[in-house]
Amino acid sequence: MTTGRWVRIVVGIIVLLSAAGGGLLLTRWLQEDAPADGVTERDPHRPAVTIRESVAEHSRDGRPAWRLAIEEVDITAGGQAVSATGLREGLVYDDGQPVVRISAGRASYRTDDRSFEVTDGVRVVSHQGAIITTDRVQWKPDSETLHCPGEVIMRAEGITLRTENLDMIVPENRVRTTSRVSLRTRDGHLTGRNLVYDLNTHAYTLETIQAVFTLESAREELERLR
Repeated sequence: MTTGRWVRIVVGIIVLLSAAGGGLLLTRWLQEDAPADGVTERDPHRPAVTIRESVAEHSRDGRPAWRLAIEEVDITAGGQAVSATGLREGLVYDDGQPVVRISAGRASYRTDDRSFEVTDGVRVVSHQGAIITTDRVQWKPDSETLHCPGEVIMRAEGITLRTENLDMIVPENRVRTTSRVSLRTRDGHLTGRNLVYDLNTHAYTLETIQAVFTLESAREELERLR
């Protein structure tokens, strides 16, 4: 092998990391530089492994929990922190069925606690039709929650809301936030705090309400929110 030349090592790799209740699977191709004269030196700022066109999956109790289909993955030394670019599709499952679809520019996940984070133009769509747009979403595996720590816009049946620090609790089919919420309905504009929104029924509760409505709808809407 000639010193200094780039070589391509095309290797079908399967990395299976298992733990109680779940596992993580990565597949596809590896490309890296050949060492010069048999001396192995690695730039500490470069990933230990780069995988093209990979799928990361996690299962719980034999059922899928989440799945990320990504263009390129960088695995750091030790393999616990994994970053990815070009998220083609992210899926979150409930009771074995896909219930949330995610798109974003970047993704990262950890093999130790099975958490993941997506950033850069994030769009989250629930199977009931609610759409969340934000810059950052974190998956909390213990509570099976998608946490949006920054500013959020959510559109669902009959409403558009703006807030921050929003949680989508997947098993409960609910969205919650304790932050201030600006909410527009077909009939007017509400502001308040401590929103709870049911993704199935589209009912919601809101505290410390200030409202601006058309006269014909004001009484009916305020009665419903009590």
